[in-house]
Order: sequence, then C-alpha cells, then structure tokens
Amino acid sequence: MGNASGQCGDDFVPQARRNEITKESRIYLFLYASLLVLCLWAEEPVLLFVWLLPMVIGQPFLRLYLLAEHGRCAFVANIFENTRTTFTNRLVRAIAWNMPFHTEHHSYPSVPFHNLPELHKLMKPHLSNTADGYTSFTEAYARHLSG
Repeated sequence: MGNASGQCGDDFVPQARRNEITKESRIYLFLYASLLVLCLWAEEPVLLFVWLLPMVIGQPFLRLYLLAEHGRCAFVANIFENTRTTFTNRLVRAIAWNMPFHTEHHSYPSVPFHNLPELHKLMKPHLSNTADGYTSFTEAYARHLSG
C-alpha cells in the first residue's frame, strides 16, 4: 500500500522511477478491486474460487518460501551477498524448478532450470549465503526478529 500512496522508500528504487512505481501500484490495486467487485457481483464467482481464494490461502506459504531467497541478505549489488541458496530435498527442488539454487539462478539467469544443480556444483565453494532448508531458515529468521 505504501507504493500506491506514493510513499516508496526503498533504497533500490531510483528516485526518478518512483512516480512510475506509484502509478503501476495504483493500476494494480484498481484491477484487483475491479476483479473483487466482479467476483462478488457475478452469479458464478469463478474468479473467487480459481484465483482469489487460492491466492489468499497460498500467500503465507509463498512469502515464507520467497523470504529465504533474499531475507536478511545484504542490500548490495553483489549476487553472492544479496541472494541465498537453500539446501532442500529433491521434491521441493522439482516443484520449484530448482529455484532453491537461487544464487546460481541470479548469477546466470540464462541457465535453464534443469541445469541449475550442475551449476551449483561449480559455484558451491563460492556461496556465502546458504540455508539448510526452509524450516531452518524460518526458525533463524524468527529468532532474529524476536531479538
């Protein structure tokens, strides 16, 4: 909501682009509100069950997953410092198209997802931000928040 109200204070957003961010945020809010009104008005609220409800249910889990990729990383240009690789099992890597190899993905975004494990083998000695699983990361993050 901060971006839509014109209060973008993120250091990584250039001052010259903040009006564009505000405009885009307002457009998205308008579209979301319009879709919500359409869902409530329609006799068959298919968008509610196909889009909004799954989004509301899934967002908390997605936020925790995405937080591990960059949470508590330095706000610097160095990919090895601002991105984290999370070690996890094959099932999670398969569902996420190997994105737990996130530093590798950001370092070489043109490498197809199915080749990220091979790239990881080459980059592993150079990784500075890693986590031993999403649960481990989330626990450490929560401990940091609680002081």
